[in-house]
Amino acid sequence: MMFFKQIRIRKEKQERVISVFLFLLLVCSPIVSFGENVSDGTAITVNPEEELRDKILQKNSELDQIKAQIDTYQKQLDFTQKETKTLQNTVKALDLDRQKMSTSIKLTQKQLEATSLTLQEVSYEIKDTEAKTNASMEAIKEVLRTVDQTDSRTILEIALSDKTLSDMLDDSMQLSKIRSQVSDHLKELQSYKDTLTKQKEKSESQKKQLAGYQSQLTDQKVVLDIAKKEKNDLLLVTKNREAGYQKILDANLAKKQAFEKELADYEAQLTKQLDKKYIPTAGIKILSWPLENPIITQHFGVTKDSVRLYASGAHNGTDLRASVGTKLLSPAQGTVIGMGDTDVACPKASYGKWVLIKHDNGLTTLMAHFSLIKVSQGQQVSTGDLIGYSGNTGYSTGPHLHISVFASDGVTVGTLPSKSCSGRTFTMPLPTVKNAYLDPEAYLPNL
Repeated sequence: MMFFKQIRIRKEKQERVISVFLFLLLVCSPIVSFGENVSDGTAITVNPEEELRDKILQKNSELDQIKAQIDTYQKQLDFTQKETKTLQNTVKALDLDRQKMSTSIKLTQKQLEATSLTLQEVSYEIKDTEAKTNASMEAIKEVLRTVDQTDSRTILEIALSDKTLSDMLDDSMQLSKIRSQVSDHLKELQSYKDTLTKQKEKSESQKKQLAGYQSQLTDQKVVLDIAKKEKNDLLLVTKNREAGYQKILDANLAKKQAFEKELADYEAQLTKQLDKKYIPTAGIKILSWPLENPIITQHFGVTKDSVRLYASGAHNGTDLRASVGTKLLSPAQGTVIGMGDTDVACPKASYGKWVLIKHDNGLTTLMAHFSLIKVSQGQQVSTGDLIGYSGNTGYSTGPHLHISVFASDGVTVGTLPSKSCSGRTFTMPLPTVKNAYLDPEAYLPNL
């Protein structure tokens, strides 16, 4: 009878250890999605996470379609801007700009929706990971309590018990397996913790992106209103007549050429040459492109077009294609040391809305022809920060971005009286030395 009693007791203890082990596996196993089918094939409620992923895929598909529309508008704009400068073609370009801008607003709205869905998806992922973490911790606590109860017996208690040596060895092996399982689940917990950290970082990133899109949407609507006003003003002034439009073009060109001559006369009076040691080495590419997809339309210096377009015969910067409302970005880290609008003193004669940034690398960049400026004087900016949106202010034969690069010691924000503009005074970036203008492409990445 004693023999059978020992067998029964040993069997009960083994069953208790196995039960604890099965409990651990059950609690720590991945949570089964309630969207799965039961064994008889009957469908249960659709998993909201899967439904959310489907919505995200659908939004991404819609985004691709809208981007394709924007590309189509851009191709039409490129073709239109190459056509003869007539009132009809200009109005056509303005209409295309507005259509592209409206589509860009639609794109931003969809991006807002897609980002909101992604943020919701990350929220689900965080909750799921937290649930798994908590379940694993509770399971490990339960097993550790069992192990602690077993290990807490003294050697004398074990010796006086009715266990055989074989029983004690079996118990020891079971405890060893349980400890191994606990070790494995502790590693899982660390993995869950790392996953949770990444998920929370992604959540914060998505929140910032969401705020960025919300701000961008507001800006785009302002730029669209500016574009609409530009067209209405043009039709009002020209009375929708080609002859009136050509007179305006001729008048703007005359103002621009007269002002350029005055600027050239000012620069000719400069006697100081900037020490070359203050000029960063050309070719080191220490600037980033201020546009996401840069396309050069006019190079720096003397070109076949510059001789025709500029009174000095040379272009003091680089022009980039940028339809109305294109985001303009800081080329490098630095400080905004000036901003303004030359159209206030003399419309369509110079830079229009401009921003001057002194970078931490020895260079200062001027960007011009903005429709909307989004920085203020004294503001610190990092590479890629939003500076504003492109437009058609100042003297411009079509929307674009002008960028000039200076050695930082060779430029300042100054005033320049203009006889050609009814004696008004310009406030704008002015060179302080003869060799102030540098080739932007010498410091920008190769295209």
